[in-house]
Amino acid sequence: MPESQRNMAARTRALYTGEKFAAAKTGIARDHSVGLDACSPGQRELRALLALGLLNRGYDYSTPAGWRIAALSAYTITASPRFNRLVLITDVPHNVVDYLLPEPNRAGGLPGLRVEEHRGYGTYIMRHLPTDAQFVVTDNPSGKPVGARSDSYVDFFTVTTPLTPDELEQLARVPHMTEHAQCLLAGVLCRISARDPRSRWAIGNWFHDPLRRRGWFDSDRSFGEIRKLHGTGDNWELQWDSYPYPDDLAASMTDPVIGIPGSKTVSAHDHLTVTLGNASLRLLLRRA
Repeated sequence: MPESQRNMAARTRALYTGEKFAAAKTGIARDHSVGLDACSPGQRELRALLALGLLNRGYDYSTPAGWRIAALSAYTITASPRFNRLVLITDVPHNVVDYLLPEPNRAGGLPGLRVEEHRGYGTYIMRHLPTDAQFVVTDNPSGKPVGARSDSYVDFFTVTTPLTPDELEQLARVPHMTEHAQCLLAGVLCRISARDPRSRWAIGNWFHDPLRRRGWFDSDRSFGEIRKLHGTGDNWELQWDSYPYPDDLAASMTDPVIGIPGSKTVSAHDHLTVTLGNASLRLLLRRA
């Protein structure tokens, strides 16, 4: 019997993302495309906000750098996006959610993110109150929340806790993003573990080169010091001084199989720009 379109798409997606087949299959879109960017508006906004946190590192706590989410680059995480849910699969879910979830009397975490359920030993089901988007971190390779409901190990805010004044202030400082800009930023987040099966490019969770190529960096693992994503509306710029290489990031976003539908790469003498509609994301690697 011929393999179904859905199964074929899932096998293709898994080759690029590193997901297990079961996880990849759950994320396939209704049109049988790979589905990395097919999501609800709330999911798109959540992913763009997470990208702001991941791609801002430093000491300016009036920006998303203060959310501390950039620290997730210390971990190997497989992104498994679905239409109504973002799933991150990792061997260390407790460490990962510690950087994602706000908790009483502590700075950091994505403003408005709350625990909805803790399942078994290693699954956190979360809800982002401002977007009403669901977010899961789990050690289950399929990405499926499993196990009985249990108490989490840390006193994180739950969905019964409204937004705090500090969270409202932080969210108010987030620059406006157009829909296409959100798609570009969300696309970066959803490809943090992506790798071309023919070894032409790889993202490496923003801290290493899985292809171990000779490059600018002294080590095959580098977290870097500079990481800044800024902009407003349609126009955004990303600066960094570590992995991945700009060509790799642009390729992951515009790949004919796994790329963001409609995205293109524009080359200049000192940078690359990924475009989608009227939106642009300028990629600028700073050499130390």
